[in-house]
Amino acid sequence: MIFGLNGPQGSGKTTATGEAVRILASDAGICGITVSIDDFYLTHAEQLHLAAAHADNPFLQQRGYPGTHDIRLGSEVLHSLKSINKDKAPVAIPRYDKSSHEGEGDRVNKSDWPVVAPPLDFVILEGWCVGFTVVSESAVRDAHLAEVNTMLKNYRVWYDFLDAFIQLKAEDINDTVRWRIEAEQKMRAQGKPAMSDERIRAYIERFLPAYELYLPGLGENPPVAKPRLVIGIRTDRSVTSVQTY
Repeated sequence: MIFGLNGPQGSGKTTATGEAVRILASDAGICGITVSIDDFYLTHAEQLHLAAAHADNPFLQQRGYPGTHDIRLGSEVLHSLKSINKDKAPVAIPRYDKSSHEGEGDRVNKSDWPVVAPPLDFVILEGWCVGFTVVSESAVRDAHLAEVNTMLKNYRVWYDFLDAFIQLKAEDINDTVRWRIEAEQKMRAQGKPAMSDERIRAYIERFLPAYELYLPGLGENPPVAKPRLVIGIRTDRSVTSVQTY
């Protein structure tokens, strides 16, 4: 099974899914992995080319928005994972180093990608925009977002691999700014290259228009109607509610 997981940046997706994988393996012998759509980003060189080709679009000048991922790479990996038990063949999982190029990031060399061997029971595909779907042209007032909205059509092919869907729903989407600043501060404390507080604030605030535009549709038109789990979270990431469908 492949689960889709949506949650704002910094909401705890990586931590929560890592614990889920660990607990299910140790307590129930169920083997799973987590795959982040961040690892499907374009290479640094490809991102620079995209930014130059859309020089007037602020949403495409950095990694993150729909349009900055390698759709073909993601599809190939998900297809291989979906059939890993049938094919009985290991699958290499891409990795993206966000600290590379002074925080601009780049894909890790393929020789350094981790390899997953069968058997495998489940995969969690997580990301801030997993499940976002195209909205009508009339709903997009920003011409730059309209361009992103067009690129979002290509992500539908990823959703076809999903068997279930989970959403971490923040009480206040503005918490993403503080969460991501905290994450960069932790990276710096560990001696890893990271963005300054000012730079990461500017980076994250650029995503707020997308949340405003696409989050309502995530509830109204999710990529998987059932089974679906919606978990409400507070500013401290504690759970406020759990709804199942």
